[in-house]
Amino acid sequence: MINVCLVGSDIKKELALLQSQHNITTNALYDSSFEILLEAIAKSKPDVLVISDRTDELSADELCFYVNLRSPHTKTIIITDKPATYEQLKLSAFTCRGFVAYEQRHAIVRAVRVVHDGEAWIPRKLVTDVLDHLAKEEKRQNLIKS
Repeated sequence: MINVCLVGSDIKKELALLQSQHNITTNALYDSSFEILLEAIAKSKPDVLVISDRTDELSADELCFYVNLRSPHTKTIIITDKPATYEQLKLSAFTCRGFVAYEQRHAIVRAVRVVHDGEAWIPRKLVTDVLDHLAKEEKRQNLIKS
């Protein structure tokens, strides 16, 4: 059984898709203060946390970071209408395991299963960006050593 918690004001479609699965339990949390959300997430002890970044008060990146501090076993997925970037991943302290674009929202069940199984659900462009940043850092480290 996969325990999934969804956070955001526009998560009804994803909630319905996930609730239709026999081996997934869901809990939905709607707009609230940051601290109240953290407490509610900690109490629900989700395996996978799905966060919509379409709320004004919610920073999905920061929420990923703080959830990881309180509940390191929880894997997070961000639903976003912006292209996922290295900076966004960095702001989450590299704790976000998946990014689902709004046009891919129908694939939320697959994304949750992939992330739950320990894999990442991230766009290829972000993979390329991460590899580019790692390569640049490696070059910088080599220059410092020499």
